[in-house]
Amino acid sequence: MNDEKNEKKDIIKDQRREQEQEDILEEYLKPKRLQIKFWRWVILAIVFVILVIVYKTWVIDPTLPPEELVASMEIFNIESQWIKSEELDTPDFKGIVLVPQISFQVRNIGKAELYYVYFLGVFRLLDRPKALGEGTFVAFKKPLKPGEESERITLNSKFGYRGSSKQAFKKYYKEWRSAMVQIYVSSGTSRLSFLKSFYISRRIEGLDVDITVTDKQYKDIVIEEEKDQKK
Repeated sequence: MNDEKNEKKDIIKDQRREQEQEDILEEYLKPKRLQIKFWRWVILAIVFVILVIVYKTWVIDPTLPPEELVASMEIFNIESQWIKSEELDTPDFKGIVLVPQISFQVRNIGKAELYYVYFLGVFRLLDRPKALGEGTFVAFKKPLKPGEESERITLNSKFGYRGSSKQAFKKYYKEWRSAMVQIYVSSGTSRLSFLKSFYISRRIEGLDVDITVTDKQYKDIVIEEEKDQKK
C-alpha cells in the first residue's frame, strides 16, 4: 500500500514539475509571440505605404489632362502601306489578306514627361462609315522627356482586303478604295482623345506600287472629326 501511495505521489510531483516547466516556457515565449505579431503588422503597414506611393508616382501623377497630352505630341516621319497579314486556304477562297499599316515617331513638345501612352488606330474606308479594323500600341514604357523623340510606333488593322496574291493587288490597284486611320491616345486614367487622321497610301510592302491621292472625302472626314472633338 505504501509503495502505491509513494508511486502516486511521484506521478503527481512529475506532473506538477512538467506543468511548472510549461508555465515557465509560456512566460518566456509570450513576449516573443507579441513581438512577432507587432513586427508582422509593421511590415504589412510598410508594404501598404510603398504600394500607395508607387501607385501615386507611376499611375496618378503621370496622368496628363487629355488636352495637354494631345498638345504635347508632335507626329513626324509618317509612313503608311498595306502588308500581308495572313494566307488563307479555304474551300471558298485561296489567297492572302492585305491590311493597312501606319508607322510614325512622336516628339515630346510639352513640358511634362510622357509615360505609358496608349495609341488606338481606327482604320476606315473613306466610302464606309463602319471601321475596317483597329490597331493598338502602348508606347513610352521608358518616359519620353520634353524634347525627346520616340522610337517608331506601328499600328496595323486586323482586317483588310482579300486577293489571290500581291501581284493581283498590283494589277488592280486603281480599283482600291481609299482608306484612312484616325488615331486616339490616352495616358494613365485619362479618357481616349483624338490626336490625328492620316491617309493610308496604296503602297504594298515589298512591291513598287504607290499612288499620290488628294482625296476630298478624306479632307471632309478630318474636318468633321475635328469639329466633333471641339464639341
